[in-house]
Amino acid sequence: MSRYIHTESKFGSFKTIILKDTLSGSSVEIALRGATLLNFFIPLKNKLFNIIDGYQTPKELEEQSGARSCIMAPFSNRIEGGFYEFDDAQHQMYNPVNPQREAIHGFARVIDFEVKKVTTDEHKAELILFTNKLRKDAFKGYPYAVDVEVKFVLKDNELHVDITGHNKGTEAAPFGSGWHPYFKTSDEGVDHLVLTIPASSVIIVDEKLIPLSGEDAYLPISEMPEADFRPSKDIYQNTIGDREVNYCYADLQAGSDGIIRSTIRDPKNGLKITVFQKGGVFYAYSADEVKYRPRMSIALEPVQYITNSFNRPELKDKMTLKPGCSVTFSFGVITEVQK
Repeated sequence: MSRYIHTESKFGSFKTIILKDTLSGSSVEIALRGATLLNFFIPLKNKLFNIIDGYQTPKELEEQSGARSCIMAPFSNRIEGGFYEFDDAQHQMYNPVNPQREAIHGFARVIDFEVKKVTTDEHKAELILFTNKLRKDAFKGYPYAVDVEVKFVLKDNELHVDITGHNKGTEAAPFGSGWHPYFKTSDEGVDHLVLTIPASSVIIVDEKLIPLSGEDAYLPISEMPEADFRPSKDIYQNTIGDREVNYCYADLQAGSDGIIRSTIRDPKNGLKITVFQKGGVFYAYSADEVKYRPRMSIALEPVQYITNSFNRPELKDKMTLKPGCSVTFSFGVITEVQK
């Protein structure tokens, strides 16, 4: 038997795939519904601890409350009123979970993905999930044929994820993606956690949480100290405390390797969680208004584009996926325990 293995399982009626490192005990469980990460167990203090505050019951997954670990595609976050115009055609989208609510977090989260490939060996476990359900008339307001593939790779205490959109149609399509996981370091909530986000700008939104137009949406982070979690800040200033965090961060500073890294660290147990991404923007949300378990975890979200992307002229060229072309957004999680 190789070091890494995979098994099939169930979460209520939902099919899942478990990837496991038999040496360390680390494992992830992914539901085919929405390619949704349900848990990520890592070794911590001689026990296995789940760093993901995901859906705890099949009911939560069905109702998509909090969009926990949601793979967001073909758009992330909100599209204002569900309305957008693309290539001279007007479209009206609806929320796939509750049509009475705003269009948010895309359509992939309600699709049952198929297993395209699972491989395991001595070095890693890899799962590729696939769907061709994004088609004309499948989701009102998105009349495009885009295949979506999500690749998960478990290696040591790291999880690497790629979301790929491939335009199978004959016309260009708007497309963007992202991920909406909630992380925890213990069962003590988020107030004591130290947060770092290497951002130069924060996005300014209106009362509907829609970014302002054009450059007005981008505010230098130094002008909003309550949202400033840059790594250069003092550790006490980076502690979340009683702050309600709900911001989108832009102009992210990458390391010399081109990778952007945001972190949370628990000073009580030494657990550090790094969310890395190649490009894009970053959301942080302290889960103050979620239905289940408010402020017990923090959403750290790597995404390609800011909210209402389909209605922002400056993003049109970037988010346009031409026929026959594909685009991949890469990100992931690294865990370590510091002494």
